[in-house]
Amino acid sequence: MTDEYRRQNLEQLIIQQTTIKQSAVIVFTEHQTLWQKLGFNQMQVSLWLASLPLNNHLEEPAAVPYQTTPDVAAHLVSLLQQAGGRMPLAQVLKKLPVGITTSEQQIRKLAQKHAQIEIKGPLLVLIN
Repeated sequence: MTDEYRRQNLEQLIIQQTTIKQSAVIVFTEHQTLWQKLGFNQMQVSLWLASLPLNNHLEEPAAVPYQTTPDVAAHLVSLLQQAGGRMPLAQVLKKLPVGITTSEQQIRKLAQKHAQIEIKGPLLVLIN
């Protein structure tokens, strides 16, 4: 079995998996000669199948890249609770979740709309 022949067999398996998804056990059993020549056991075949991008999409059709919009107001309340109810606005800006960029003005507007947060000078204050 030449390298070119093995490569073609692997490509055919990938194409087959796009149309008819088979379990690792079936793929291993039906193509045992190929896997033996490659030195793959059943677990390695299972890992190879799982690594194929097409399988990742087939198993989770509703999956989307991990993206969430953090609730900044809830984060502010949590920060204020941890800080004893008061925290300088400048410090709050430094403790926002990763990926959140906002301005002092936006935090002030958010605080004005939030029932539990008040602004007193340079401080954000938690209202009980």
